[in-house]
Amino acid sequence: MTALDTPPLPDDDRQTPQADRADRANQADTSDSPEPAERSRRPLVLAATAGFTIGILITGLLWGLSGQRGGANVDAAAACDAFNRAGHLPDTTSGYDATAFTRLADDAAHRMTAAYELAQAAAAFDGQYQPLAQSLAGVNGMVLSGRFDSRSGQDDIIRVQQLCARG
Repeated sequence: MTALDTPPLPDDDRQTPQADRADRANQADTSDSPEPAERSRRPLVLAATAGFTIGILITGLLWGLSGQRGGANVDAAAACDAFNRAGHLPDTTSGYDATAFTRLADDAAHRMTAAYELAQAAAAFDGQYQPLAQSLAGVNGMVLSGRFDSRSGQDDIIRVQQLCARG
């Protein structure tokens, strides 16, 4: 045997080939396997995704609900503005007096119809505007018929003025 054919003597620092293989197998089981690291991230990813989804849904719901109420307020205010711009509506319940009655402006009927439609839209979104819509329905009917001698129609005019004054 020559010096090249002889195996080296084991030192205390060196391990035997069997121990070296066992160490490598243990290291392969713990460091090379990506499964434990992926399992630990999955709950975090699922929780973040669920939280994000729930947050978006709640934000959308609140945004949608606030827009409906705000739209109703704006429609009711616009209905009152259109009613006020229609001009003075005569009261002929005690008889027709030519000096008290002046012809309505051509656009008064259109403004009254617009006020009624806007009040209907507000009442559709928020029930608190239902009295305004009902009163404007009576006033609109009176304006479209051209008969201002209706006692209930005149009461509706007063009711609309009171409701619009409240805001």
